[in-house]
Amino acid sequence: MNILLPVFFHSAMGGLHRHILSSVKAFIRENHHVTVVCKPGPFADEVERLGGKVTRTDYSIEDVQRVIDEIMGKSFDIVYAHPFDSRQLGLAIAESKAIPFVLVIHGMYYDEIEQYHSSVSRVIAVSEQIATYLVEHCPAIESKLTVIPNGVDDAFVPDATSVSSERVTGLFTSRLDADKLFILDVFLDALEDERVRSLPIDWIVVGDGTQREKYASRYEEALEGTSQTIKWLGWVEQDDLPEAMRRADFIIAPGRSALEGMAVGKPTIAVGSKSYQGLVTPSTWNDIASTNFGGIGTKYDGYTSGQIGDAILELMDETTRQELGRFSTSLVDEHFRDQGAQLLLLSLLEDVRQEGVEAIDLVHRYPHVRYDELHVRRANRICSWKLTNREQRLDVMREELEATKRLLDELQAIQAEQSAEISQLRLTIQRLSDATE
Repeated sequence: MNILLPVFFHSAMGGLHRHILSSVKAFIRENHHVTVVCKPGPFADEVERLGGKVTRTDYSIEDVQRVIDEIMGKSFDIVYAHPFDSRQLGLAIAESKAIPFVLVIHGMYYDEIEQYHSSVSRVIAVSEQIATYLVEHCPAIESKLTVIPNGVDDAFVPDATSVSSERVTGLFTSRLDADKLFILDVFLDALEDERVRSLPIDWIVVGDGTQREKYASRYEEALEGTSQTIKWLGWVEQDDLPEAMRRADFIIAPGRSALEGMAVGKPTIAVGSKSYQGLVTPSTWNDIASTNFGGIGTKYDGYTSGQIGDAILELMDETTRQELGRFSTSLVDEHFRDQGAQLLLLSLLEDVRQEGVEAIDLVHRYPHVRYDELHVRRANRICSWKLTNREQRLDVMREELEATKRLLDELQAIQAEQSAEISQLRLTIQRLSDATE
């Protein structure tokens, strides 16, 4: 197969990127061809290093027009797209070329699927609750929906030996950006928990992002007065990540990272961008996995301060850590290895390719599509005007507030000056009165 794989992202690297790189490896290993459409940067370079082709774009409207012209001149069997801007591009290409379109959904969002579900051959959800969430929003996709969980690379395996120590190492890993604030705050809750602060824990933080500086100061402040330490590793290359995780006695992580921690034989506390799921155990793993390890939920509304502290206290027992470590590895080996997930994906893509799609009458559909385009552009222009007008009014209000503040400052200065003069006058009167007596 010749596969077109468009993907859109904001951060340079993360779980989404590792998901795609796993697929690219599998496609190439099975002698398929893949072209990834993405932003320039280290991810695009890594795709090329693996043997995939890359079409780079900043996803601006103007540049996407160039990409469409370039891709329409090439032959593809299927489009396997990820959400948002990349889905829009992939769907337009698939409809124009009359080839199957497969969409994968990673989290708690619909990506406006009710608007184009008839053009989708299959929808892949990475967990059961995500699948349920999608069907509740758009029942029409139920027959096209399948669940393929994230998988873990074979490089993530346990240590041959483990060394006992009086101190415990806890590893926290997450992208440190604004969309991950819930995860960062739950970890902060752990560090501020008085029960946890008294424990002999050395912390390792793996990850980076726009919120690092702010949360680094908060984490370090929380550890003041304790015997605990915290070490920042920043971004860790995928090849080096298994070894970094093996240094820990337990791991706190979301999504794919939680699975990777379990794969190296570590007890794992799952906390994702949408919910706190807690310690992964034989009795909890199924429910936790169904949320993609925290990708579904109500964030702060579903979390009570101290929950993560309870899990950490439980992990202070070495026997408990060893038992959960062994369970974690066996669970990943049985259900979440990457080879199985990628074979399911390849089988699905091959089935869809053989089914094919009916070609769309583009001439007949043109006025509908053109109207939608013109309508959206006009709506965007109106929205832009309203936002500009709002900003202008806010600027006027800010200037008025600043003028009022300056006036108040001047009045306070005059009042202070008058108060000083009155005090001085009273003192003079008192002295004159004392002299008269």
